[in-house]
Amino acid sequence: MRHTNRICSTTLAAALAIAAFPLAVCGAAFAQTSHDLVAQEFPDQYEPGNLPDSHVASFYPKEWKTYASVAGRNPVFPLPPTAPKELRDGVRWAFAGAGAIPLDGPPLDGDFKTTAYGIGMPVGVSVVKGVVYAGDDNGYTYALNAATGKMIWAHYGWNMNMSNPLVDGDRVFVSTGNAYFNYAKTMEYVKGRRTVRGPGLNTIYALDRKTGKEIWAYHTPGEIMPTPVDLDGFLYVGTGDGHVYKVDANDGKLIWKTDIQSFVSMSSPVAGDGNIFLGGTYPNYFYAVNRQTGKVAWKTTIPGLVATGISDCTPAYAAGIVVQEATIESGDPNDPVANVLLAMDAATGKILWQYRMANGPVPPAMKTATPMIDSGVVYEGSPVSGNYHAFDLKTGRLLWTVHLGSSIRAGAAVLNGVAYIPYHLGDIAAIRVSDGTVLGKLHIGGSFGPSSPVIVGGTLYVSNIYGWVNAIPLTEIANAGAKH
Repeated sequence: MRHTNRICSTTLAAALAIAAFPLAVCGAAFAQTSHDLVAQEFPDQYEPGNLPDSHVASFYPKEWKTYASVAGRNPVFPLPPTAPKELRDGVRWAFAGAGAIPLDGPPLDGDFKTTAYGIGMPVGVSVVKGVVYAGDDNGYTYALNAATGKMIWAHYGWNMNMSNPLVDGDRVFVSTGNAYFNYAKTMEYVKGRRTVRGPGLNTIYALDRKTGKEIWAYHTPGEIMPTPVDLDGFLYVGTGDGHVYKVDANDGKLIWKTDIQSFVSMSSPVAGDGNIFLGGTYPNYFYAVNRQTGKVAWKTTIPGLVATGISDCTPAYAAGIVVQEATIESGDPNDPVANVLLAMDAATGKILWQYRMANGPVPPAMKTATPMIDSGVVYEGSPVSGNYHAFDLKTGRLLWTVHLGSSIRAGAAVLNGVAYIPYHLGDIAAIRVSDGTVLGKLHIGGSFGPSSPVIVGGTLYVSNIYGWVNAIPLTEIANAGAKH
């Protein structure tokens, strides 16, 4: 709805009076009215009555400073016996963001990519102090009561939010951007020149944790689709303009930026051994960047990489090893690509082992899955084959493989010997980690992209590319039966 008739509208007498004032007065009025109109079109909402009870909130994680909360990417938080019974048993609710479509219906225009990029909540949620935080590709960041699903606040960020919101003290950090190239940048790419991905307003926002109000904003020329990592009061992230940034989390001021030339797609950095690690595209490399100096400590690549294959993946780190998935050309015209899992020495970049997964068709969007490390085991899916695997972290020995039947882009959450993994069909599988047996599959509907789930007590929280956040008791998944 347009409201332009309200801008500087007056009676004739008032208009004549305004004409005698300096131009800046009407300009200021115009600016203020414009701001009000924008607020009406894209309202930042705040419902303090939906804030969680302080006692209940005390049983949830206290912070969220990297994608999936920890470097191994297993966001699981058991609760003590003193926690409220409903939290230990698991809560159930569903929240639909702006523009969400029915979970039992088709995607927008019959296309999952259009759906994910338009209304999707693609990368999972963060859960801190009784609040679920979710980024939406319609531009909003939502704060929801973790026990009830009721919205506390919504902030509009002027671009897609594909980040996992970070929570540090009384601040929430979110980053925005999009997967597109404008015409001029596309022509540069065609001519073999360096390019920038992400037209529009690409931003890191610092928001008030309780109200969602902006504290500061830092803008970059390229997209900031990855989730930053928050370390010692600084935010680190790679962007679509081919740089890695270090920004002061207190005031948003730039500390350093390093030109790596590669644009970073969805590779949210992970920290370890004094470096941050992330993948980049064009040229295709995996990078280690020193946190203090910003200098590239090492970079590595493998032959045959496809498109954004090594830059779509968010790496995991444990025990001096960083794990990353990439997508390569298979050489088979019928099944032209395959996923490859790489384990690298975090200090040197030496590839310790790699595993090539089955060939298959080119995925329409995200071409890699998020690896997850728990208790010396790497869990990893394939968007290409629909297989899910477990490997020994140190040796790369394949422990088991399960075929789930459709693309897998998310990481898993492992609790009490069971891995919970959402995937493209709109299902969540419960897999026994000792042998790969599928214990149950619960159909939620819609579709899951790289939506790594979060477990707190007896509840699994997960977002969906149809624009939903679901809270699901774990018992419903494991008891759903092994067949869809």
